[in-house]
Formats: sequence, structure tokens, C-alpha cells
Amino acid sequence: MNELAGSPQAPGVAQGSAGEAPRPLSRRANLMPRSAIREIMSLAAGRPDVIHLEVGEPDFGTPAHIVDQAFSAVRSGATRYTGNAGRPSLRAAIAARASRSGIPVAPERVIVTVGAIGALFTALMSLIDPGDEVLIPDPGWPNYESIVVLAGGVPVRYALHESAGFLPDPDALLAQVTPRTKAILVNSPGNPTGAVFPTDIVARISAIAASRGVYLISDEIYEDIVFSAARHETFLRHTPQDRLFVISGASKSYAMTGWRLGWLICPREAAAVAEKLQEPIVSCAPAPSQAAAEAALLGPQDAVEDGRRLFERRRDAFVEIIGPTGMMASHPQGAFYGLVKLPNAEPNALEFARRLLLDQGVAVVPGDTFGPSTARMVRLAFTIEDERLREGLRRIARHIAGNAA
Repeated sequence: MNELAGSPQAPGVAQGSAGEAPRPLSRRANLMPRSAIREIMSLAAGRPDVIHLEVGEPDFGTPAHIVDQAFSAVRSGATRYTGNAGRPSLRAAIAARASRSGIPVAPERVIVTVGAIGALFTALMSLIDPGDEVLIPDPGWPNYESIVVLAGGVPVRYALHESAGFLPDPDALLAQVTPRTKAILVNSPGNPTGAVFPTDIVARISAIAASRGVYLISDEIYEDIVFSAARHETFLRHTPQDRLFVISGASKSYAMTGWRLGWLICPREAAAVAEKLQEPIVSCAPAPSQAAAEAALLGPQDAVEDGRRLFERRRDAFVEIIGPTGMMASHPQGAFYGLVKLPNAEPNALEFARRLLLDQGVAVVPGDTFGPSTARMVRLAFTIEDERLREGLRRIARHIAGNAA
């Protein structure tokens, strides 16, 4: 028996001993920036009657037929591990959905993941070696930077200018590609901008990947949420298959955020690596959630269009109420977010968001969490009931009017 085990008197093991200090925690983890989204959520959590415009998830429930079929699958035994890459039937359903683009996608290229964040993590971990550069959008979802840092890579921001409707300039993007660039990460429809890339921009960015030997990682999680005359153009239609990773999932289209079910479409050559990465991280996505996603993809699609129309109506409310203030940063074409500029008198976005919460009871996200270019903006999500949203927007408009210089 180990004489030290269970012995509080043993030298060097007693709590508060004077031995060597513990080794430092992970440098990579400490370098990872904390999302201000969670900061605002924490600040708002204990306050009564807050209008929550900070969280990007549908406010309606998962369609009943999906829930019913998922429970039926669980009762029939969908409670065990699946293969690392997911159930073959679900991979086939995802491949069939993606193939609607006109570009055939084989099920072998599909990896089922724990949420779209799992797909993003798997894509970046499949590609990055220490020191590799990844071009990420500014503004862009904060987890892009976080995962690149965790993987040992170097995030390099490329600009999405307000004056250009937050669309990338392919020529400027090409100028940032260096021998150290491993991948370019794109997001359309965009978070936090609501921008939807037109076909010519998609084609030109795809051409950069083809000519410069870099990979493209396309986050298309909002692919079904586009408005007015906008049309989602997938990078699958334009990018060589041997250098494209496409991220999507069930969360936004089918109101399934809590089911944590996403997927990655990757090059054939990368599929084995991506599948292998699932084992030490999650083993596999939860079997009940995989059954639910299969029901979503193969069942009625009415809820997808209903959700799209709902978010378009709420986008219109945003334009109607915030537009006249002159502080609307963009006219969103997709997703369910809007950016609002700060009045000149406001010192910074975090202070604006805190004061808006304390004075008006409205929670929004400071723009600097998405990158330097939106440091003087805040993001809000159109993901609450219509009248509650309108009331929140009116409070924001009053706050802007009261703090304009």
C-alpha cells in the first residue's frame, strides 16, 4: 500500500504545504479571449424584467414531429454510442441536403459533430500546426479567434467594412495571404453583420483558395435564414472539394440549439483525420440528437420557412425603429442580428451595453467582442417575441436619443 495515500501528515502533500508552487495553467487557454456575450448574460441574469437581445437562438421550440421521432428512436434503442463520424443514415441525409447545391457530396465526407462549434473546432484542428495563420473576419464570431488560438495558430483579421455592407474585398483578402496562411475562414449569412455574400464574391474567394493552395472554412450555419431578394450561395458550388470545409447544423434552421447537433463537410483526404479527432474530444455526437436531426432533415420543412419569415418580419421591425435614429450600421440580409452604432458621447461599447441594461433593461452585446472594427457598435438579436422585441428596440432608440452628442 502507498504509505502517502490518505495521509494528511505526509510531507509535501498536505493542503497548504510549503513545497514548490504548482505549475502554471495552460498558456493557450489563458490567451483565449472571453466572449463579452457571456459577460452581458451574467450581468443580466439576476435583473428582473430584462429584454434579452444578446443571445442568438430561436425563441420557438423544436418542431413537434422532430421531438416525437427522437423520443421514438430513444425508446427503440438510440441510447448507445455511434461511430465517431455519426450514424450512416444521418450522414447520408446531410450529404443529400448538401447535394441540393448541384454539387454531389458523398456521405463519407460528412462528420457529425456536437453542434456547429464542434464542426468548426474539428475543421481547424484538422488543419492547424503551431504558427499557421488563419484569416478570420473582422467583425466575426469570437469563437473563430478562440479556437485558432487553442489550436496553436495565429488569427489574422481581414476587414469587413461598414461602408461595403460588411462584405469582404477579395483583392484585399488576397493581399493578406502569405506563405504562412493555412486557411481563410468565411461566414455567410454573417454573425454579427447579417451580410449575405453575393455569387461573385463567393466565386472570387474560392478562386483564391484554388490559386494559392490555402483551405477555405465556410461557416454556413445560417444558410436557411435569408431575406428579401438575398440568396444564400454556398461555397460548395465554387471551391475545389480538396480544400473546402463547410460547417452547418440543425441549431438555427430547426430551432435545435440545445440538441447540440452540427456537421462538417470536408475533403475526402481530411475525413479520416476529422473522424479521428472526434474520439478524444466527444467520442460521438449524442445518439438521441442524431435521431432528432435525421427526423428534421427527412421530415416536413415547413418550420424552416416559417422561421425564416418570422426573422424577416423582426428584421423589418429593427429597420423601422432603429433606422430613423441614423445609428443602424447595416441593413441585415440574413441571420437574425443587427448592429447599432454608438452615439458620440458614449465612451465604449461595453459601457454603452451596461448603461442600456441598467437604465433601460435591455441586454445587447458589445461590438468589440466581434473585432476592432465594431468596437463602437453593439449587436442585438431578433430572437424574442415580436412585441417584446419592438419594446426593446424603442428603448434602445430612446437611449440613443438621450445620449447623442
